[in-house]
Amino acid sequence: MDNTKIIRFRSLIFQSLPEMWSFQIITAIVMSIPVLIVKELIGIVINSSGSAFTSANFMDFILSWRFPVFLVLGIVLIIIFIIMEIFAQIFLTNDILKGNRAMVKDEIIKSFKSIPSFRNTAGILIFLFIFLAVPLCGIGFSISLTRTLYIPNFIMDVVEATPLYAVLYSVVILALFIMGFRYIFSLHAILLDKQTPSEAMKTSKDIIQKHRGQFIKEIFKDFIIIFLLIFLVALIFRAIPENLLTDAAATLPQGQKIYPEMILNKTITETDKNILFYRFLCSLTVLMSGYLISITTFLSASYLMLKVTKLYRDYTTEPQKMYPERPKKSRYFLKIIQILLVFVIVIVLSVIIAVIFNSEFDRKEPVNIIAHRAGGTMASENSLEGLYAAIEHDCYGSEIDVQRTKDNYYIINHDTTFKRLTGVDKMPKDMTLEEIMELRINDTTGNGNLVKVATFEEMLDVIKGKEKLFIELKGESADQKTADDLIAIIRERNCENDVAFISLNYSIINYIETNYPEFETGTLFFIGVGDVTQLNCDLLIMEEEIATDTRINLIHNAGKKAVVWTVNTSEGMYRFLDSKIDAIITDEVILSEETQAKLDNRNDLQVIQDKCGDFWD
Repeated sequence: MDNTKIIRFRSLIFQSLPEMWSFQIITAIVMSIPVLIVKELIGIVINSSGSAFTSANFMDFILSWRFPVFLVLGIVLIIIFIIMEIFAQIFLTNDILKGNRAMVKDEIIKSFKSIPSFRNTAGILIFLFIFLAVPLCGIGFSISLTRTLYIPNFIMDVVEATPLYAVLYSVVILALFIMGFRYIFSLHAILLDKQTPSEAMKTSKDIIQKHRGQFIKEIFKDFIIIFLLIFLVALIFRAIPENLLTDAAATLPQGQKIYPEMILNKTITETDKNILFYRFLCSLTVLMSGYLISITTFLSASYLMLKVTKLYRDYTTEPQKMYPERPKKSRYFLKIIQILLVFVIVIVLSVIIAVIFNSEFDRKEPVNIIAHRAGGTMASENSLEGLYAAIEHDCYGSEIDVQRTKDNYYIINHDTTFKRLTGVDKMPKDMTLEEIMELRINDTTGNGNLVKVATFEEMLDVIKGKEKLFIELKGESADQKTADDLIAIIRERNCENDVAFISLNYSIINYIETNYPEFETGTLFFIGVGDVTQLNCDLLIMEEEIATDTRINLIHNAGKKAVVWTVNTSEGMYRFLDSKIDAIITDEVILSEETQAKLDNRNDLQVIQDKCGDFWD
């Protein structure tokens, strides 16, 4: 006789959350082994070419034997993540609702056995949607591998500045959102009811069409509850304690330097001890609140998967109001030990942070500022006025875009043609210098002034001995002739130490670095896989989303410099000006100055928040 107790869904949630939490931890550990192996293989394949795979040299990589091997390994990696992070979770939540015992091994085996169901066009499209579309449109099941997938900022800047592109982008994102919403139950239909992908998509479409209002109401209500829960946790465990700590900071001297050797030599004062204890409390608050918020967020995601599985079952079978109780596990002592262990770890880490605060968190040197397109938004782009503005604001350098004219002179222009700036839809290579000098640019700051197109020689004359000129080789004229000619001009003016060559085209940078090693060179890229330090250049100039701390350290360990482009937001500015990056390229020079001032005026709590706030992510 089955004596299983029947409970309501609300009670089932509280019973199953610890189980789903434990399941996620175990699957993450199990998944780490094959993921590590595949990533190592990908690294071996890419690095065997003697260079990383980046957006600057992708054609060479695609045309080699490494690309198909990389593609296969990449597909394997994606499948592993989808199986372990989505499929296994769906099977787990289904077993919880049925009252079945959920075992990690069983759920993973079922997930792997389901892969053949996706060996068709519709199945491949579903995988692509999970991998590429979900992170962009924000609806559907995503994997941690691509959860932060984004469109590079320099592309979005163009999209947002061009009405037609902005409309097309909005239409595409909206279409993806509608598709994600309409086919939200497709995976459940494939995995739980053994439907083909095409059948499953039709099933999901029919469910949404029939239950759209109820589904939106249920999910919206859950999102509100989750938001309020996370807000409450953050308020109680972060906001209130941090406000108290901020008030306490007023009673302590600011900017006190305390180093580990002072503690070891017992040369610290009573005031130093109070400051150390204060920093310990700050670290404890930041780490513990971060841990609790991350757990709350994680469990909320697990709950949403359980809820979506429940709704699928309700919409495809007879709706249930009561569910089998979960098997009880009486290892309360072990759970208490686990909680205490986490607390001990946080305390130890907090002590360490308090001790190493000044030796590790003090910024050794300020990050260099490079004004984008000569002067950023302080003057019309790529103008002499921009260079003067950058010099006035003590910028380390200015970045400009150089192209060759029809008669082999060199002028400064970013776009392929002059249409955006002058209304003349012609390329520099199709115009003589004399013709270009007759053009007038509408000042891009909007002040109504007319500006002439600057020449490369004029730019050199302005910056010589005052700041560094980062010369980006653009378009079709980014070739060996341009490199040779510009270097000859630079040498004539004795500006060898005042310039650096950069480009999105790795081949031309490789040419300059090989033939003119005395010049500083840099490669711009927004995709980077493998050891990017193998690129033959001095500067690795990354789009901000791929400029991770790990990659920055890797670059520095190779004796090269790390630069980020184009940092224009307050968040990005704050992040990188407080990092180990060597320089940032920005349009917002004044914002960088304001952000630098904020960083200089932080108290100890704010520093610890910035350095350790993402510890549990």
